Amino acid sequence: MIGSVSLTLGRTEYSATLKYDSLVGRGLRRIRRRLEAQLSSPLSEAATYEISQTIEDVAVEFAVPGYAIGDLILEVTPVRLRLRAAGRQGRSGKVGGAFDSWVDLPEPVDPDKVTAMLQDSVLTVKMAKTAWVRGEAIRVPVHETLVPSQEATQEQGQAHA
Repeated sequence: MIGSVSLTLGRTEYSATLKYDSLVGRGLRRIRRRLEAQLSSPLSEAATYEISQTIEDVAVEFAVPGYAIGDLILEVTPVRLRLRAAGRQGRSGKVGGAFDSWVDLPEPVDPDKVTAMLQDSVLTVKMAKTAWVRGEAIRVPVHETLVPSQEATQEQGQAHA
């Protein structure tokens, strides 16, 4: 809708609504719905992250409580990382909301040399730095750690004894 006009002549009121339904109008409505959906989702909780780097690589750790490997989609370009997830509903209610998070990387990385691990609701993405950059995105599979947290705790207790 572009706008509405009202005109009063004596006791009679005339009104008209001007609508513009075209490709541009439908596109703008679609963008508005996406922005409203993003504002209503718990984006700030799901998209918190920390960046660290060494001489050889860049690491990004995301806090993703309530999400499983199948819920997360990770994409990497030489200069950006994208993590997104669809909303997830558990038996007791909503577990995690939908989010789409972009991270600008401090240095260019090689999208072919990326690893991602999910452990204890923390997704750790490690990327090798590169001097030669290509501009295409590559989807990265996320793997679970092989050591369950209970066994790891028992092993740590034995190591300290």
